[in-house]
Amino acid sequence: MVQSPDERDRWANELTGTIAGSSVQAGSIAGGVHITMPRSASLPAPAQLPAPGLFAGRHDEMAELRTRAGRQGLVVITGPGGVGKTTLALNWVHELKSEYEGQLFVDLRGFSGAEPLPPDEPLERFLRALGALPEDIPPSIDEQAALFRSLTTGRRLIVFLDNAVSAAQVRPLLPGAGGSLVVVTSRRRLSGLVVDGARFVDVDPLGVPGALELLEHLIGADRIGAEREHARSLVALCGTLPLAVCASGARLAARRRWPLARAVAELDDEARRLSALRTGEGDISVDAVFNTSYKALDDAQARAYRLLGIHPGPDFDVATAAALIGADEDHAAELLDGLVDANLLLEGGDERYQFHDLVRLHARDKAREPAAVPDRKTVLARLADSYLTTAVTADLLLMPARWHLGDRYTTGQRNNTLRDRPAALAWLEQERDNLAAVAREAHEVGLHSVTWQLSEAMWPLFLHRKHYRAWIRTYELGLAAAQSCDDSRAQARMLEGLGVAWLNLQDLEAARDRYEAALALERRSGHRLGEAAALEGLGIVALATGDLMRAVDLFTEARDVHAALGRPRGIALMDRHIGEALSAEGRHSEADAVLTSALETFTRLDEPYHQARTLTCLGQARLVAGRPDEATDAFHASLGVARESGARHVEAGALQELARVAAHQNAPADERRYLEQALAIYTELGSPQATPVRARLGEIPPGRSESPVPPEPEP
Repeated sequence: MVQSPDERDRWANELTGTIAGSSVQAGSIAGGVHITMPRSASLPAPAQLPAPGLFAGRHDEMAELRTRAGRQGLVVITGPGGVGKTTLALNWVHELKSEYEGQLFVDLRGFSGAEPLPPDEPLERFLRALGALPEDIPPSIDEQAALFRSLTTGRRLIVFLDNAVSAAQVRPLLPGAGGSLVVVTSRRRLSGLVVDGARFVDVDPLGVPGALELLEHLIGADRIGAEREHARSLVALCGTLPLAVCASGARLAARRRWPLARAVAELDDEARRLSALRTGEGDISVDAVFNTSYKALDDAQARAYRLLGIHPGPDFDVATAAALIGADEDHAAELLDGLVDANLLLEGGDERYQFHDLVRLHARDKAREPAAVPDRKTVLARLADSYLTTAVTADLLLMPARWHLGDRYTTGQRNNTLRDRPAALAWLEQERDNLAAVAREAHEVGLHSVTWQLSEAMWPLFLHRKHYRAWIRTYELGLAAAQSCDDSRAQARMLEGLGVAWLNLQDLEAARDRYEAALALERRSGHRLGEAAALEGLGIVALATGDLMRAVDLFTEARDVHAALGRPRGIALMDRHIGEALSAEGRHSEADAVLTSALETFTRLDEPYHQARTLTCLGQARLVAGRPDEATDAFHASLGVARESGARHVEAGALQELARVAAHQNAPADERRYLEQALAIYTELGSPQATPVRARLGEIPPGRSESPVPPEPEP
């Protein structure tokens, strides 16, 4: 927006409405325009490498890595499942990590028994770890990969890509030119990475000497010395695979009185049985070891093992395990400890657990045996019910006033371990992959209603954290599930959520299509509240395209629906949108009257959050109308209400507006003071608004304005 040279209109160079994304305002511009973006908020260097784990017998491979692989470029470590690729690679890079600025790590889940991780997921994680705020992260994978290369060019980082399934999965995650070291592990050769300069290191089973060294670490040299031939037989029956040796060693370590001969006899019998039954491909030694470990479990542990194998996500906590097993958390924790001791389960940080890929497949095979577990759909329903209860609890903590469609919101069933908004948002973020996996699995087994309700409950996460591609995938899955159960209201709800996502991505045509489809469904089903939501979304599309009269008409129509339903809150929300549109149209007195009315409603309803937001909108409208003193009063009032109610984001917005007034009044000290306070809040919240505030503080020269993201429909 170019400022009018007419002094009478000096306040017209303002943005109104809700702005998400960078926005640069300037006076008249001559010559070329250049944008220089600041670095993101200072973050500690990423240090994501897991602990290296128990390591033995890889002297030749380590020597090869130290001498041939080098300190930069791309190294691909390949070998069969359970051979110890990840442990070898982690031990190597832990030796080197002090030579690098930081380390990035991701499990690409190429052979986890579920869908491999799509490239946008690790890219987004890496970009955030490198300091990119949500608004810095572009929507497409190609753009994300380009940004990742830009942020890593010239830097020395270790990028560890574990469990890759293909070269195509790896290639977008390769950093820019410079001194970085990329380490990839895979069961496949990934020869397509030759063109990217890959060097390959093949990892075979340990061999008897190396396997004996590993077994010695597990059970002690004295026991091996007493039964050396049986120890050699044991590791041979394990195929000298580290995973199998560790599983057998864990059993022996827990049974100090057992002779090794007993373990050898049991494993030999199991291997012979499997040889007779085996018809397809697979490693008999691994299955034999897992079967003997499984048979050594007591009934409760074996049942827990089978049930946990049904979990479709990458990891789980004690509460989730308790829901799957059907036990209280104390008993579930005991069972998990038993499985960890048996080397059938891995324990990570924060009391979270996961399976090795091969063990997960073994557990699922056991779960498929006749009468091994209850019906899979029943178990999944119990798991999904647990996740849905907590997700709904988190949603209500984060956005208690928004309307909901799922019936779980009205049942009163809640997870009382979530007590505040930060905890709710942290839980949704941590469980995002699990929620998505459970929603997919529920849809596959016919639990369609659960799928779309999980999607609905994840709304606050997407609204706050802007995981755009995951947002779209989740809501498209929810839409498919709603179509499967022929629920037109749920279909419309999913379409409305997709509309907001496409608005955020500034694809107004895609957003309009979703809202129009939602509106038709809402009207067909007679769902008036949903109809108002679709009208609101279409109004925001119209506002973003500059069709202000159309926007006012749509907001007014939505307002009429809320009026007919007797929802003063909805009326006030639409009045706020209408006021913003009227202000943008230059109808200042009408805008002021409508916004003032909305403010009175929110004050009467004791909704401090919306009261503060509306005061900010009123201040913006008065600033555009050339009434800076009254605008300042409104911003100060918004600031006071926001602080009293703990609405931190609104507080920062009011501070940002006060800084703009100070800039117009040529009061640089006041402007800096307000902006520094706003930046502290935005940075704490991880808000995208930190970027333009930091840019202003850094005195970035005027430049070409980015296209502003249209305001979102009110959640």
